[in-house]
Amino acid sequence: MILVTGASGMVGSHLLDVFSEAELYRTDLHAADQIHALDCRNRDQVMEVIGRVRPHVVLHMGAETDVDRCERDIDHAFRSNALATLNIALACQRFDVTLVYVSTAGVFDGKKPEPYTEFDLPNPVNVYATSKLEGEKFVQSFVPKHYIVRAGWMFGGKGKDKKFVGKIASMCLESGAEIKAVDDKFGCPTYAVDLLAAVKTLIQSDFYGIYHLVNSGSCSRYDVAVEISRFLGKTGRVVPVCSANFPLSAPRPRSEASRPYKFELLGLGRMRTWREALVDYLTAWQAAAAIPASAVAVTASALPPGNGAELWKGDAVAAGGLDKGVFWNPGERRDELEAVKVTPIAPAAAAVV
Repeated sequence: MILVTGASGMVGSHLLDVFSEAELYRTDLHAADQIHALDCRNRDQVMEVIGRVRPHVVLHMGAETDVDRCERDIDHAFRSNALATLNIALACQRFDVTLVYVSTAGVFDGKKPEPYTEFDLPNPVNVYATSKLEGEKFVQSFVPKHYIVRAGWMFGGKGKDKKFVGKIASMCLESGAEIKAVDDKFGCPTYAVDLLAAVKTLIQSDFYGIYHLVNSGSCSRYDVAVEISRFLGKTGRVVPVCSANFPLSAPRPRSEASRPYKFELLGLGRMRTWREALVDYLTAWQAAAAIPASAVAVTASALPPGNGAELWKGDAVAAGGLDKGVFWNPGERRDELEAVKVTPIAPAAAAVV
């Protein structure tokens, strides 16, 4: 039995695929379909649930990952990321449970020119990374059988992907906007499926300790945006910009680039490149949405006010009218599109950091 916290999130959406043969007890802050409620900040609740379920492994992914909110609300950050992890660690200690704690590659100050390894000393520059690092310390102090997994710039989950890759992919399909992406911050895009697959390997290894589980290679946000736009046939331009143009609450290190050095040294496997993983994810994302690579917009010539002018392809248009946000596959159901004409998508400016 594997008990998982934070199972409703982006990474959690891939659990059933990767751990298809395992018995999972999935939890999150709020109950959902086959997901049980568990507030990791509540020590009594954590003790009761882990004591009752008696898993052999806890995969602790529950966290506050909004970096800027952590900077604005320090108490919330440390309750959610440090003290919640302390509660999980103490429960694992009491019931002799192996703990896998998902941390972040952002625990470094970013000054190293090469990718960070597990043998480099952390020196976080923001509250979020500091709170995650304190969680690492609690795990190391109280749980002998532990794996601390530092993840990179995560993507995955298709509809649950609200991070950089998901935003850029959506922008590529939704407009002809010029996309501005930062080119002076570096990291390792990491597919949630690959992260979980590597965690699965670790659990079976008994090689406890700290691991960097990221897809191989490093890049800037701009590099990622270019790859996404190329794959999706983006007609607009992706423009490199300096991060100073987008002031944020929390400082970011210049580099969060890391490498799965220890994972490789121990012969546990190799993480594929971030480009290979990105193509796989975008292929699945596109297939799930049933959207061709090139986007076409249609504009209504005579619609009642409030119906909206711009429609996207994907779903058949309902007979007798057009609804805002409906998708259209060119060549299908043309008889229902006599009132519309194909028009270019109006270009607009958009920026993603």
